[in-house]
Amino acid sequence: MNLFPVVQVRGNCAMPVRRIGLCYRSVSGCVPMGDGRRTVAVESTLERDFALLQRFDGNVVGLEEQPVRISYRDDAGAKRSYVPDFLVTYRQGAPKLVEVKFSTDPALLAGTLKSRFAAASTFAADRGWRFSVVTEIHIRTPRLGNVTFLLPFRDRTAIPAFKATILMALRSGGHSAEGLLDMFGTDRASALPTLWGMVARLELHADLDRPLTMRSQLSLPEVDHGRAV
Repeated sequence: MNLFPVVQVRGNCAMPVRRIGLCYRSVSGCVPMGDGRRTVAVESTLERDFALLQRFDGNVVGLEEQPVRISYRDDAGAKRSYVPDFLVTYRQGAPKLVEVKFSTDPALLAGTLKSRFAAASTFAADRGWRFSVVTEIHIRTPRLGNVTFLLPFRDRTAIPAFKATILMALRSGGHSAEGLLDMFGTDRASALPTLWGMVARLELHADLDRPLTMRSQLSLPEVDHGRAV
């Protein structure tokens, strides 16, 4: 199997090898990744949700859409090309090519994508990367509900006095969100955006794989509480 990667590069930033245009059968758009990182283009709500999860993963340092074009031959010997949806790079761990698909996708169920996925797996392995097909089963989880809730708080400016009080309290151990807010008395409602903003920016650790409530335990982050999908 011959694989011929095509990566278009501008400056130091890899650019998509296939542009995402207007989609009439799905939903296209852009997901801001924050922290000065480039906006990522998506062409379905499932891709949007996947990108949002990467934004809230402390182990993810980069997300590129339509990153490489892989040439291969299908089962009939015909020349084909395939562009995976994303390349995810991590602080720790090998980069990963990702294809985002609904588990009910007819081509996925019929097995007609096996040759392209095999080509992507070989392409990735040759570079010390990984390749994964990710479905809504992996994406639309309680974690997605949490990051959707936290997103509006991510760019809210923290009130320094509230932030200092929260950090001081957590130096002696974990507290529930409700317990931390109780420290502010009549300023409880005013302190709430600062608290959830700190969780959204990963300045505080919460178990994002369980639904966030006022009883959720918060603590100071150790090294990295991110999780790759």
